[in-house]
Amino acid sequence: MTKLEKEIQKYYRNFKKDFNKKNFPTVYSLIDNFNSEVSNTHHPLGSFAILYTPVRYKPKLMMIGNNPSWFDKDDPAEGFKIVKNLMKSPPKINSYITHNHVYGQRMQLIFNRVGRIDLLEKCVGMNRWWLQTGPENASWNQACRQKSFVNGPYGIKQNLYEYCEERTKEIINLIKPKVVILVGKKAQKLGYKKINSCSAIENVDYPLGRGVTLLEQQLREIAKTL
Repeated sequence: MTKLEKEIQKYYRNFKKDFNKKNFPTVYSLIDNFNSEVSNTHHPLGSFAILYTPVRYKPKLMMIGNNPSWFDKDDPAEGFKIVKNLMKSPPKINSYITHNHVYGQRMQLIFNRVGRIDLLEKCVGMNRWWLQTGPENASWNQACRQKSFVNGPYGIKQNLYEYCEERTKEIINLIKPKVVILVGKKAQKLGYKKINSCSAIENVDYPLGRGVTLLEQQLREIAKTL
């Protein structure tokens, strides 16, 4: 394991420790409510994913989305298995290429159209916050904005959004990509223009509806620099 991989692994250990019912009771209440309903189309919630790709230092491209949805659009059991593995450490494979999820398939289509699938294959990818919620809604937004004020060694005075966004920025600083793309308005809530002296920041559209065409156009321009 490289020095950088060891640094990134600390975020996995710390999130497993910090994400608990005492720190985030409202979020856990939503998870429990969701999981109490039997479903043939979705697996249980409560899992997380930080990186979607192997750790790379100074890649040409780093891609930041909003938060994890489903990792297999056709097979909930397989998707659950995938996210459980992603909770352990950064994967050895590229989830956008390997796994059967809608976001990855759309990105493959767009990067192929641009003629730079290599950028997707060699990118580093993650989200601005890490908890898997499936389709995001107002209830999740409200719960994730509630601050934790637990005292003691494991207490944190941040809400879940703040916790993940702060550490996402730290990971970007460790990775030092040439270009960071913030995909969609929710990812762009990270809310800054500059991360470090090594990285340029580009706000791009989410690959849905008209956004597919717009994102293709934006990536064509970005690819000229890479």
